[in-house]
Amino acid sequence: MTFLRRVPRRVIQLTCFVGAVVLVWPVLPWAIAPRVFVQASPFVALASSIATRSISLGVVFAVIVAVASSFKKRWFCLYLCPTGFLLENASHMGLRKSRWWDKCPPVGKYVAILTLVGAVAGYPVLLWMDPLCIFSSPFAVNKATNSISVILVCLGLGLLVAGTLVFGMLWCVRICPLSGLQDMLFAARKALWTRLTVTAPARKFQVARRVFFAGSGGALLALWARRAGAARYRGSDTLLRPPGAVPEDRFTGLCIRCNNCVHACPSKIIHPDTGHEAGLAGFGAPIIRYDADYKYCLETCNACTQVCPTGALTPLDLQPKNKYIIGEALVDNNVCLTALGKKECDACELACPYDAVKITWDEEQYIAYPVVNDKCTGCGACEVVCPTTPVKAIRVWTQKPA
Repeated sequence: MTFLRRVPRRVIQLTCFVGAVVLVWPVLPWAIAPRVFVQASPFVALASSIATRSISLGVVFAVIVAVASSFKKRWFCLYLCPTGFLLENASHMGLRKSRWWDKCPPVGKYVAILTLVGAVAGYPVLLWMDPLCIFSSPFAVNKATNSISVILVCLGLGLLVAGTLVFGMLWCVRICPLSGLQDMLFAARKALWTRLTVTAPARKFQVARRVFFAGSGGALLALWARRAGAARYRGSDTLLRPPGAVPEDRFTGLCIRCNNCVHACPSKIIHPDTGHEAGLAGFGAPIIRYDADYKYCLETCNACTQVCPTGALTPLDLQPKNKYIIGEALVDNNVCLTALGKKECDACELACPYDAVKITWDEEQYIAYPVVNDKCTGCGACEVVCPTTPVKAIRVWTQKPA
């Protein structure tokens, strides 16, 4: 901490802000840099580790941040957080700001408790509120393919900046769950070392009651969201997640909408969901659409699985990634040019990188038509080359759980 006192805080903040931009753009050749950046948040690291029952190497820095924050209150916020730096500068602009929230309780710690208890049930409900994931999301804007995608990837940070211009540092001081978690770490360390206790019984009761309700709410929301997610997936025909996605009943909770996978995908087939596919619980989470420019999930790429910081997408090497089932390709012979006898077309068979589509001759019906075998991973190569319009004769659909 002596070093921090010698160097102006603004210099450290600016250096960390530039470093954050370099990591999440990413400018470095290190493909997993965006993942490590988000994993530096103790809030993300702790909640995702509990939810996935695993610990990644990226958690090491989060532990360092957590320990430092327990000795200096909101140390990460004061020096390292790029979102905090951006909002602090926004708050210094000459707009008149309302401070009605000065006497409001610190909501952030209860958001953190709710999320951590939800993580125990496998669904960290509000993990997407972490400031590092909110900061990294807009850097996927160059991969956005339409105006709605642009709005979605910039929505979180845009709302925080707009809110700060009007209300000052409301988010950082009262709402941010990472700030709340740091407050709890600092208080826990202070109580441990000084053996201090709260002297006002009424205050102690109020805090305990809030913690109980936050924890209970997290557990109930997690259980409800898991059931709703599973039901939504079973009822959908078009919901496709990127390779490595955990089951749907946990995916929308673990996914923090950082858009690292959107940014990493060279084919631009991963998009933030507008809520149509997976409902409100899945709003902003990544989905796959094969809809333009003959792009599909490349057999030579596993980038999206390497950049997820929370385990919503399991890190996969190329070989297991190419065995992951995204969906199932189904043929509509009422649309297929070959099946209708309108044209000899084998585009889907030629395009398939897994040798999963074969043009088969049916002696009884005296027609040829494409047949999809069990080698299909749902990569979409067949769908994007299919010449029929506006409806494709072969499409990738949600694979229903057994």
